[in-house]
Amino acid sequence: MDETPPSSTYQALSQFCEEHNSATRLLRVAAQDYAAARCLLLNGLFAGHVLGAQAIEKFLKGYLLFKNPKCPVRKLSHSLPKLLASVGECFPHLQLAGFAPLAEKFMNHYETRYPDNPDASQSMTTADLLELDTFIIFLSENIPCARHVKYQTGIYPFISFSTGYQSTVSPWEYWIKNANQALAPLLPHIKMEYAAVLTELHPSAQH
Repeated sequence: MDETPPSSTYQALSQFCEEHNSATRLLRVAAQDYAAARCLLLNGLFAGHVLGAQAIEKFLKGYLLFKNPKCPVRKLSHSLPKLLASVGECFPHLQLAGFAPLAEKFMNHYETRYPDNPDASQSMTTADLLELDTFIIFLSENIPCARHVKYQTGIYPFISFSTGYQSTVSPWEYWIKNANQALAPLLPHIKMEYAAVLTELHPSAQH
């Protein structure tokens, strides 16, 4: 029996992911940092701020890798304001300057890793989670790639996991979605869009 050849969308996905492997891999780790940050902050543990800052950094560096797969992101500064400015220059239509105060705040949160950092935040609150959610969801929704690629990277493989696998909700999916005010309004559309993407990738399959 002849096997059904992969769809043109699937072929395009495979080619893009091969060419942008560094970006998609980094965004996957960024999504894991984000889920862990939410888990900690929702349970009142301020160490989540550091993981939140790491998630922001990796998302921003992922954007730079989408723009230039050869960008030496490991050699770039950890400064979130500088990274935000760099991404803003590459993608001016996103108008990222509005997130500059958040980048500065989470940069200071990141400095709390050591007790003697002079630039470390003097006060942290779990209320910062809403700002983190708003920014990460904004970056996720605007990933510079086709939508069939979007659902293979960042938070999307995690939050759509329960669509298959007998509706199993993974810990990653649970903590990304739990009490996420920025994400909740988008979930119905994301579910429909994901179903459409599956049809595009595997038109002969039953979904």
